Amino acid sequence: MAVALAVAALAGLGASSPNAGDDTVRILARFADASPLLVGNDVRIAGIKVGEIAGMRVVDGAAQLALDLDRSVLPLHTDSQLTIRPVSLLGERFVDLERGTAGAPLLAEGAEIPLEQTGKATDLDEVLDVVDDPTGEALGALLGVLGNGLDGNGRNVDEAIRALEPAMTRTGELAEVLAEQNHTLNSLVDSLEPVASSLGADEGKALDRLVGSAQALLSTAAGKEQGLRATVQELPGTLGSARATLAELAGTAREAGPTLDALRPTTANLREVSSELIAFAESADPALASLDPVLEHGRDLLAAARPVAADLRAQGSATVAVAEGLEPLVRDLTDNRGNVMEFLKRWALTSNSRDGLSHYFRAYATVTPAIATSNIPGEGGNAGIGGTLPPKTTDPGGQPVPAETGHPDGLLTPSTETAPGPDAGVTGLTAEQERGALGFILGGDQ
Repeated sequence: MAVALAVAALAGLGASSPNAGDDTVRILARFADASPLLVGNDVRIAGIKVGEIAGMRVVDGAAQLALDLDRSVLPLHTDSQLTIRPVSLLGERFVDLERGTAGAPLLAEGAEIPLEQTGKATDLDEVLDVVDDPTGEALGALLGVLGNGLDGNGRNVDEAIRALEPAMTRTGELAEVLAEQNHTLNSLVDSLEPVASSLGADEGKALDRLVGSAQALLSTAAGKEQGLRATVQELPGTLGSARATLAELAGTAREAGPTLDALRPTTANLREVSSELIAFAESADPALASLDPVLEHGRDLLAAARPVAADLRAQGSATVAVAEGLEPLVRDLTDNRGNVMEFLKRWALTSNSRDGLSHYFRAYATVTPAIATSNIPGEGGNAGIGGTLPPKTTDPGGQPVPAETGHPDGLLTPSTETAPGPDAGVTGLTAEQERGALGFILGGDQ
């Protein structure tokens, strides 16, 4: 009845339109019995939904299903299998899809998976339908006895389960090992299958050829028995030499161990060093790219400096002689640079004034009475005949008297060399001396 309703629902479904959309691909599958299924039920791979049932109809006494699948499930192979499985005990079902083996041809879009590759998992109600009345009564009695035995022994059962926990854990590990070995055996069988198929092709003729080749090889080996025996006899010596060589290599390896350990910190930093070098190279690229104009300008400067360098080379001996001649002068000036700088400073201070015409030279003159009257007739002149009066070295207070006396403003002041007499005037000279000095200045008699 459900199949008839599905046929009515598929009135608009056409097998000539295999694709349901750009992101999906449609395939067909034929089941002997698809009564538990409904349109919209899931199609899953390893429990993950990859599509749904788009429609169902009856074809040649079997149910034909149209399955819309995500393109992510591709590729599918011609030996793909579909199984109807229950989602829960409530009766909902889904279609479990297996893609097939990798060596099989690819399944085209819109192709149909035949009845031989589809099936249905056994439901619990089918198992219960198989149990007859005596078996059901025995099963009920077993459950009743088991319940009575567990009544009041919950703690003991809990302790027993806890005690069995390590064993159950190890059992899981054993199951994992067996599963790994099973996978290895399956891989071995899959690997041997092409070999067995090749050997069994042409009604065993390939195997006959293989046996013939093996027989010829054994016959050739029998003919070369003496040579093989001699080779085997020499093999121990070769192995001994190889053992000695390996021992030397082991010693070399042991000696190289500390060196490699010392290099390990350096090799550990190679990544950082290389990163820094890369960053430096990236930073240096613009500078290096801009060096071309600088180098071109530098080449021009070197070309212009070449004649100057040639002239300097030609005058080198004369320059050396001049430098050697100037060396004492420079050394003396260097040793007396304080005096030289003081002379220049004082010369600049002396000649920095000017009048209406030009700069003039300033000088201070110190005039003492002895100097002023040395050539004047009279007492002063007589005193200067034959030499000047000896200067006084001390004042009346006993303090030393400087040889020359000046004034800060440059005005001449009488010297304290000659003590004024009791009849001296404000000039420190006597009246006769003053008249003699005045006549000398005015060009009178001397």
